[in-house]
Amino acid sequence: MLNVSRTLRAVLFLLVAGQASANDHGDGGGGGSDLVTLETITTNLAREEGGGSRFIQIAISLRLSDPLGAAAINAYMPQVRNDILLLLSSYTGTALMVTQARKDLAEEVKDAVNGIVGTPAKTDKKGHRAPADGPVKHALFTSFIVQ
Repeated sequence: MLNVSRTLRAVLFLLVAGQASANDHGDGGGGGSDLVTLETITTNLAREEGGGSRFIQIAISLRLSDPLGAAAINAYMPQVRNDILLLLSSYTGTALMVTQARKDLAEEVKDAVNGIVGTPAKTDKKGHRAPADGPVKHALFTSFIVQ
């Protein structure tokens, strides 16, 4: 019985510690945070027309509509990071110098994460696209370096 009790305490500690480290922005109310901060991502971008290659280093925080969504995002973090890497590698460095492209990328990141932990985006028969539905309200770039 003692081993079961220790195991349960250890599991509870890991769950609480994992959420605290993933969401280090407290809301002051004792509940979970509405932000999930991803580790910095560095990857190559798509090749430029002239053959030059660039890379991006980006830090992303996800603002959630429900703090409970953080657990789902953390559970699928490898897929979340993979899908963001694939998105980033489809852009060129020149394209990301334009503010609108960065806004579009933020929407695509939000859509990608919501598609993983919520309902994927859909396109109807008329070609109108409905975005993915999930806990992510905004993808926020806290650092954005293209070199």
